[in-house]
Amino acid sequence: MSATATPPSDTDLNEAPEFELDCLYDDPENPSELTIFPSDRQQTVTEWVTADRTAAVSLDELR
Repeated sequence: MSATATPPSDTDLNEAPEFELDCLYDDPENPSELTIFPSDRQQTVTEWVTADRTAAVSLDELR
């Protein structure tokens, strides 16, 4: 985690960040967990996010 003394400029906020991510399910037929991780297989640091299905909300429910 990092912190800066200078807040981002307005021009920084106008551009959306881009991410190249892949995902895996624990069970493709009946998934209970989804893990998202960087597509770059050359990365030496382990980085991922896993979400349990019971904690997830459908995008249709958010609209």
